[in-house]
Amino acid sequence: MRHTTTIAAASLLAACLGQAAFAQSSVTIFGTVDLGMTHLRNAGGSVTGLTHSNANISRFGFRGTEDLGGGLAASFWLEAGYSPDTGAGPGPSGTNGLSFNRRATVALSGRLGELRLGRDDSATFLNTLIFDPFLTNGVGGTNAFVMNGAPIQISNAISYLTPAGLGGFYAQLQHARDEELNSRVGRYSGARLGWRQGAVHVSAAIGDLQGATTAQDVRIRNAAASYDFGVAQPMLLWASEKRGGVELRALQLGVKVPVGVGEVRAQFSRYDTSGSDADWRKFAVGYGHNLSKRTQLYATYARLWNSDGSQRAIAPQGLTAPTNTLGGNATGYELGIRHFF
Repeated sequence: MRHTTTIAAASLLAACLGQAAFAQSSVTIFGTVDLGMTHLRNAGGSVTGLTHSNANISRFGFRGTEDLGGGLAASFWLEAGYSPDTGAGPGPSGTNGLSFNRRATVALSGRLGELRLGRDDSATFLNTLIFDPFLTNGVGGTNAFVMNGAPIQISNAISYLTPAGLGGFYAQLQHARDEELNSRVGRYSGARLGWRQGAVHVSAAIGDLQGATTAQDVRIRNAAASYDFGVAQPMLLWASEKRGGVELRALQLGVKVPVGVGEVRAQFSRYDTSGSDADWRKFAVGYGHNLSKRTQLYATYARLWNSDGSQRAIAPQGLTAPTNTLGGNATGYELGIRHFF
C-alpha cells in the first residue's frame, strides 16, 4: 500500500513538474487572412478586383518565449506577409517565395527592458500605424508612412525597449548598420517616446535613414495623440519626411466609434509638399462588423483630391490602380472579410 502511494505521489509530482516546465516555454502559430472586393476609379480609368490586407495585414508567423528564471526571458518572432488572393509570398515577381519580411527577431527581456535583434518595424513607422483608424490598410489607410522614402521595416536592427511599469511612459531606441564595405546606404537610427495611461495616449518619434549621398538622406519626424472617451476615440497625427530639399508633411484627424459589435472608422488627412503644388487631401469612412473575436466583415469608402501638381491614386494591396493624371481625383471602395487564427 505504501509502495503504491509512493508511486502515485511520485507520478503526481512528475506531472506537476512537467506542467511547470511546459509552462515556462511556449510557441504560438498565428496569422491573418484578409480578402475583399475593391473598386478603384480615377482620371486614368477604373478597375475592380480582389484585394488583400484591407482591414489587417495578411500574415503568417511563429512566436515563442522561454522563462529563464530570475525575471529574465528569451523570445523569438518570425512573421511573413503574403497575398491570399494569389497565394504568393512577398518575394519579387518570378520568385514569390515565403520570407519573414515583416519581422524576424530574437530578444532577451527582464526588469531593465528588452534587447531585440533582427528585422523589425522601424521606430518611426509605429505612430503612423497605431494612430491611423485604418491601420494604414486598404482604400482608407493613411499615406503618412509612404510619403518620401521612410522605411516601414528595417533590417539588421538593434533595438532597446523600456520595461513596463514606468507610470505609462515607454521608449524605444533603434539602430541598424548598412553592413556594406565603404557604404552608408540603409543605415538607420530612430527613437520613439510615449505615454499611455487610461484613456490618454501620446507619442513622438524621430529617425534618419541614410542614402548614397547626404542629398538622399531621409529625415523622419512624427507626433500623435488620442483620447478614448468610450463613445468615441479621436486621434491626431502629424508627420514629416524630408529627403534632400523636399519635405512632405501630413496632418491627419481620425476617429473610431464603437457601435454594438462593430466599429465605425473615419479620417480626414492633408499632405503638403514643400516648394510645389504636389499636395493632396484624403477622406475615408468605414465600418467593421465583428461576427466573433476572430472574424470581421468590413466596408470602406475613400476619396482623394489632388492639387494641380499631384497625381496620387488610391492603391490597396493586390490590385494595380490606373495611373492618375495631374490634378485628377480618385475614389475607392471595398467589401471584405478578415479572419485571425
